[in-house]
Amino acid sequence: MFSFKKCGEKSCHNFIFNGGLFCLKHCARESHTEKKALEFIRDTQLIQNLNFQFMKFQDFSFSGKHINSCFFKNCSFRNCDFSDVQINQSFFDFSDFENCTFRKSTMKFVSLAASDFHHCTINESDIFHSNFNGSKISSCDFSGNDFYFSAFLNGNLKQTDFSNCNIKKVSFVFSKLDGINFKFSNTQEALFEMSGYQI
Repeated sequence: MFSFKKCGEKSCHNFIFNGGLFCLKHCARESHTEKKALEFIRDTQLIQNLNFQFMKFQDFSFSGKHINSCFFKNCSFRNCDFSDVQINQSFFDFSDFENCTFRKSTMKFVSLAASDFHHCTINESDIFHSNFNGSKISSCDFSGNDFYFSAFLNGNLKQTDFSNCNIKKVSFVFSKLDGINFKFSNTQEALFEMSGYQI
């Protein structure tokens, strides 16, 4: 697992950035440090036990990579490709995803809580026991996936396609659902109580 040591900057509660003494925001050469981290991810197939908090990814490919026990909290992802990626026990909370693609990807025990997804595509993917709680999801295509035992509690979902999905034991409780397509998905095995949504 990545280091749980706190940043050396007084009053900062973020974790240190990959072996340094400070978080990315308080690194003396933030842009250089971020560039080196991008190069490392690009050139590495197995990425594990590292902290990439606050990084910005633009037109970046994670395709085919294995990501284990990593910390991507407060990151931004623009036009990124996550096809054929395998992500296990990692954190993407409070992050922004725009025009990103997940195709034939596998995510297990991944937290994406309180994140924003806009114009993103997730297709033909297995997403098990993962957490989208409190997320804002709009104008996305999430069709043809297995979301078994994942959670979308207290979220705001708009104009998004969940058709032909396995949503067994998936919870949408307390979420606001507007213009969601569940055609051919097993809604009878999902949880919608108190969401105010009518199938």
